Amino acid sequence: MLRLFKSKTEKLMKKYRILLIDDHKILLEGTQSLLSGLEDYEVAAAASSGKKAIELLKTQDFDILVTDYELPDFSGLEIIKIAHSINPDIKVIVLSMHDDPSVVRDLLKENIDSFVLKNDAHSSLMQALDKVTSGKKYFSDEISEILVRQLNAPTEKSDLSPRETEIIKLIARDFSTKQIAEVLFISEKTVETHRKNILRKIECSTLVGLVNYAHAHNLV
Repeated sequence: MLRLFKSKTEKLMKKYRILLIDDHKILLEGTQSLLSGLEDYEVAAAASSGKKAIELLKTQDFDILVTDYELPDFSGLEIIKIAHSINPDIKVIVLSMHDDPSVVRDLLKENIDSFVLKNDAHSSLMQALDKVTSGKKYFSDEISEILVRQLNAPTEKSDLSPRETEIIKLIARDFSTKQIAEVLFISEKTVETHRKNILRKIECSTLVGLVNYAHAHNLV
């Protein structure tokens, strides 16, 4: 009888195991510290690269994946696909600074459970955790606005965002990734992410094709 009571108690006290992924050490440690004080959740492991995250996903069981979209070796999208292939029931929360509509669309296709922007209050992440563990979806206000705009005015696959248009213009003018990052005050990694999104949208795989597209659409 005592053993049965103990077993039930342990089951009730079980915390949701979180895998946290972010390549920014300060943000990783800050989020980990924030989550460590929660009663129902625990950061069971943390990773600063996609390779490490995949190793953890293959060797440990997690209930929730909280991941950035942009990592040094894999994209968050790739990590999510791998996570779902390993554990179809894992809940996925994207915690990112990217609010590009094309990024949001791609992530939604992978059946994510939540998208929270890094500039949102910590309470948004708390709400996301509570929502996804109760079987619901949660999107921060800015992401929700993007989704509403897409429903009211759907765009073609090849449409470029204002930022992508800026970048394709600079690429066509033979600016390097480093130069584009300096001009637009963004990281080189962000430039590369936008470049990949541009190539995907215009259905092109080469720099020459990208430049030709820019000239054909009077972007230079």
